[in-house]
Amino acid sequence: MLEMLQFLPSASQIRILIRLLNGLFTVSFFPFLYRLYKKNMKRFYLLWGTGFLLYGINILIRTVVDAVEAEANPILWGAFIFYMTGFILIITGIGDLIGQTRVALVSSLLLPLVPIVVYFVASPEVLGWTVTLSPFFLISVSLIFIRRKYSASLDLFIIGWLFLLGVNIAVPLNMMDQIYVDLFAICGKVVIFQGMISPKFSYLADDMKRFLLSGSPEEYPSRIQDHTFLVRVEKNTREQEQEWIREKVEQNVRQGVRTIFIALYDLITMSELMARGLDEGDLYFVRMFPAKELKIQTIEDNTALMGDHISQLDLLVSEIIKFSEESRIRCDIILYTLSWVIHTHGWEDVYKLLITRIPELKGSNVQLYNVYYPETHSVEEISKFEMLADHIINLNLK
Repeated sequence: MLEMLQFLPSASQIRILIRLLNGLFTVSFFPFLYRLYKKNMKRFYLLWGTGFLLYGINILIRTVVDAVEAEANPILWGAFIFYMTGFILIITGIGDLIGQTRVALVSSLLLPLVPIVVYFVASPEVLGWTVTLSPFFLISVSLIFIRRKYSASLDLFIIGWLFLLGVNIAVPLNMMDQIYVDLFAICGKVVIFQGMISPKFSYLADDMKRFLLSGSPEEYPSRIQDHTFLVRVEKNTREQEQEWIREKVEQNVRQGVRTIFIALYDLITMSELMARGLDEGDLYFVRMFPAKELKIQTIEDNTALMGDHISQLDLLVSEIIKFSEESRIRCDIILYTLSWVIHTHGWEDVYKLLITRIPELKGSNVQLYNVYYPETHSVEEISKFEMLADHIINLNLK
């Protein structure tokens, strides 16, 4: 029995193994975030990815030093440089979310000066507190500030970083064994990772400084009474149709309402809307057309690409509703056009989609505008969809 126990790892070996796992998991953020950066060229993903890479390398260096049990002050100073540089990049990434990259970079560059000053004026214990907690505290406070000021959907990020802050408070106080420190740190990073892969963050909150943070409303929005609309277009001319879209989007901009415009098969383009006087930051433009890749992908600042599949449309509407609820931001969806969706996928499937989502819409802060052409549908189809609508808008085009 004693011989078998000799083969079991010691507490110190388990401690090193768990810390190694923590470091490797932290480093693994980089390839995931770098792929997102290559897909949509958002600096936030590159800054956070590189920041987590350096943060993870710092953990791995300290793991090796502990494993060999050697004096390695120069190596630990190198680990400290990786640590601080990583957090400078992470803090700069947070500033990039709200268009304050330079301010965040300059502020974060002051971070390494804090422990240096403390080193000459305070005890080693205070120095340990400062080095350990200042980055986590600054990141947590910054995310809470953005959440409160801009109603941005950052709850998972805030929970994860507060969790890491709490774990690191336990380090200088010796309140927790190092094994549990690394285990709980991994748990906090898992929560942060979940925030990164959340669909509403990846394709709706990608460009916060343009979409979520597009300024204060100039007038109060009207109270929502109806949630589903049919925009009935008869004998339309394209010019008058686009004029209605322009007026609707401009009204939303004035009232602080976010517009998500879903265009099928490039029936209308962003260039056409901009030619009517709209700015590319006035709406979030989703292009839907046949493609093998059905995932929604952000390809430009305020433009997303999605495959022509009814399930993807259903997912998009559902995520917009969740996004509006969590961020407390009112959203209008304009589907251009419902007629093309019906002709492509059959009215039964489209009818089922609306039946499923209407209860959610009625309890949300989202309105759905479906543009359709009655002359292209049978009387049966028209009656079914008009019965689902809270209100029918007749453009009365001449």
